[in-house]
Amino acid sequence: MPERMNDPHPSRRPGLLASGGPVRPALLILLTYAVLGAVAGVVWQWVWTPPGQVIDHHQVLYDSYASLRRVFTGTGLYALVAAVTSALVALAVTLLTRGRELLVLALVVVGSALAAALMWRVGTLLGPADPAAVAAHTAGRASVPGQLQVSGKSPYLAWPMTSLFVLALVYFALPGSFAHHRGDDTGASDRPEADVPGPRHG
Repeated sequence: MPERMNDPHPSRRPGLLASGGPVRPALLILLTYAVLGAVAGVVWQWVWTPPGQVIDHHQVLYDSYASLRRVFTGTGLYALVAAVTSALVALAVTLLTRGRELLVLALVVVGSALAAALMWRVGTLLGPADPAAVAAHTAGRASVPGQLQVSGKSPYLAWPMTSLFVLALVYFALPGSFAHHRGDDTGASDRPEADVPGPRHG
């Protein structure tokens, strides 16, 4: 205990979730990504402004050029909210699990992919219905909000790419337990040599 209190390298101490078996930190990491992925979906839908659309004889049209420009805001906001949330989650997970670098690396990849899917699912469920589905049952003219959606596959990479970037940044800035153990082994091998008395003459 005194050695831990006098440790000159506090950044190399194991995290709060580093002790014990791997099941508990694994479940906590995946649960954290899942919960915050769903929360990010709520935030994504909340900050988004749906484009205005018009149904005219089963056809869906935009009601203005401004609405047409807002079509891509859903994708941009998804990437932005995902990147910010992913960075915060990865930073907390990395600092709390010092000493389990390889396990955390695998869990961050799986957890971030789960969070990306949950964020999309929750956001689209809370958002307006698909105008095309509404138009199929609307014979006259009606105004409807546009659907919240993500264009392309690259925005979904915001979750895993940001998490891995933060993971690498923290591990580079704060060397983990592997470097600490290697330093201890090196110091232990050097101390006996220093204690060996030299040859005596005379």
